[in-house]
Amino acid sequence: MSFLKRLLSALIMGPIVIMALYQGGIVFQSLVGLLIVIAIYEFWSLSKNEVKRRWKLSVLVFGILYSIAAYFALTDLRDVYGFVFTGLIIIGVWASDIGAYIFGKLIGGRKLCPSISPNKTWAGLIGACLFPSFILDGYLAFFANNLTARETVLWSLGASLVIGLLGQAGDLFISLLKRRVGLKDTGKLIPGHGGILDRIDALMLVVIVVWILLTLKVVIWDMNLLVF
Repeated sequence: MSFLKRLLSALIMGPIVIMALYQGGIVFQSLVGLLIVIAIYEFWSLSKNEVKRRWKLSVLVFGILYSIAAYFALTDLRDVYGFVFTGLIIIGVWASDIGAYIFGKLIGGRKLCPSISPNKTWAGLIGACLFPSFILDGYLAFFANNLTARETVLWSLGASLVIGLLGQAGDLFISLLKRRVGLKDTGKLIPGHGGILDRIDALMLVVIVVWILLTLKVVIWDMNLLVF
């Protein structure tokens, strides 16, 4: 039943996100803004359950800053790098979540971080890092047909690995916060998924890190131009 709920939720949310992403501008910014406002509310809910008073404010302040950073990173990636690149990241994260779920359920085995997330396994991590490459290979072949077959494979494998590792780290981070305050989910908004944070925790860290790396690359390149 849980899997069916997750699948139904994904089938409903997926087209909405993709359509907003394709439109870009105020449409995409508004949707991302709505999700981020809900995420901040869920960080506030997490902070309320924190036992130590000095950590309550820390969780809330960090949650606000983290959420705002994710908003600007995601919307700026869409504005600067376009629909195809940003879509690659979002679809890659979705595929990574699916890969982690399938590999974790079918293979199981040794736990990844049992003290933080008892259900995560090393097999799930492998699935999170490998499975997106199959989806992204087709995605790039369709949207980026200027790439050669070799470039498409290398791009999809590289993106899959980066998204898988960062996504699982983002997921574990939110799991750590939930574990600390004794909550299973950050909310109950999405059937089968919990709250918005439970759904976008991986995406938030991925877009922030990717945005930082791309920004640093641009800055370093500009410095090289000034020097040479």
